[in-house]
Amino acid sequence: MKKKVILATVLAVLGLGTTSCDMNLQPEGSLGLENSFQSLDDALAFRTGFYMALNGRVAGSRVYYPEVQSDLFHATNSYGNRGGYIYYWQFTSGDNDIHSIFLNRYSALKDVNFFISSANSLNKSEWSDEDKAQLQVWKGEAFFIRAYYHMQLAELFSANPVGNMDTYGIPYVTTYNPTSDQTQYPDRGTLSETYGNIFSDLDSAAAYLTTPGEPGSQYATADAVLALKARAALYTGDYQSAISNAKSLIDSGRYPLVDNAADLSAMWVNDSGDECILQLWANINNLPSSYDYGYIGNNAAEKRYSPDYIPEQWVLDLYAEYPSDLRIGQFLKDTVITLTGNAQYPATLLYKFVGNPELRTGQELNYYQRTKPFRIAETYLILAEAYARNGQASEGSAVLNQLRAARIPGYTAQTFSQSALLQEVLEERVRELIGEGFRLQDLRRYGLGLERGAAQVDENALANNFALQKAATDPRFIWPIPQEEILSNPQISDQQNPGY
Repeated sequence: MKKKVILATVLAVLGLGTTSCDMNLQPEGSLGLENSFQSLDDALAFRTGFYMALNGRVAGSRVYYPEVQSDLFHATNSYGNRGGYIYYWQFTSGDNDIHSIFLNRYSALKDVNFFISSANSLNKSEWSDEDKAQLQVWKGEAFFIRAYYHMQLAELFSANPVGNMDTYGIPYVTTYNPTSDQTQYPDRGTLSETYGNIFSDLDSAAAYLTTPGEPGSQYATADAVLALKARAALYTGDYQSAISNAKSLIDSGRYPLVDNAADLSAMWVNDSGDECILQLWANINNLPSSYDYGYIGNNAAEKRYSPDYIPEQWVLDLYAEYPSDLRIGQFLKDTVITLTGNAQYPATLLYKFVGNPELRTGQELNYYQRTKPFRIAETYLILAEAYARNGQASEGSAVLNQLRAARIPGYTAQTFSQSALLQEVLEERVRELIGEGFRLQDLRRYGLGLERGAAQVDENALANNFALQKAATDPRFIWPIPQEEILSNPQISDQQNPGY
């Protein structure tokens, strides 16, 4: 991409300019932002647009690359260096994959911020009360999505919040105001300011978004706001708020945990919506991105699997601790993989994202599914960890036992000490959330370094990085602000993360 285009990226112009590689996301047939928002139908078109954009930003590279960077997977010898710089911890501020993740969140914020400002300033004197109320709900959704995008960025491009609130946050974009005046571009501010803005947007979302939650909701609801509040509170060390928000969701009873193999399969393969606080819409004519993630590498014509990444042995051992665990049959697949030189090895694949058959155009796996950014199982894990960190190990043990009882037939409840409970929650997060983009953040929150362990297959089947170790203080636990953005925005020219 040429420099003159980079200089007009959405961040550099604060969501205020529009030249980026990903700006085809506003509603089809729109007349230009300034003249395109006059009626409730116009509002609906924008709402549809920012949900379409969200669909591509809650999965894909945003969840894949942090998992690849973590200690969950080994690269096979046929991975072709896909995700290699991140897997090897050799990325720089010029990495295109990292820049794409950074840029795509800010590009999507353009329409979100325009929607919020237009909803506030639009003359609605001739609107019906019903239409006005509907617009308020959609405005609440926009506040929720704005908070969510900024939190996605803060998780990767800023330090772990606990103990680091005075370090750099990320530029928080709240206005649509096209300009080439660089003096108006945002600086990064502090992490305290970033999360202060996130919580402020979530409070605004809660005020407008009163839609009751239900399993499999395709749009943000009041429950989705609670779920994100609980996650953000845990990450920032506000454990009492994390407890309050997570407990409210669980105690509502609206999202019962599934406790049998058929329902677990229906949730992941058929997108039943069970346990899903938010499950974004898709159908055969309007598919989200295809998320192979490199974990399966199915070749139906040749009847073989050639994955880029396979789980480490310690991950498989975690599942093996409870042989009756329903997730073993749903998330893992024992098979033979075919790698470089047609060499074959028995291996276990992560088979969590096999795709919904209803979203396939043929028989071969295409990995399409309705994305699930908020699930009640994560909320149980948030609550258990928050209880543990708040010195309430007995309450936290009870919550963890509830989740395990649903996932592990015959599980015997246990009561853990505070330190043991924190370790058990960390392990349970692997069993439940593997592949969903949480592991790197979990390592940071727990203050752990990275150590790639024993391989599940012959080491000849792997790339040559199977024993990588990184200290918890390694600067690459925090991703760099892309160099193009540093050059484009004078307000952040001296605000690069340490180590880059």
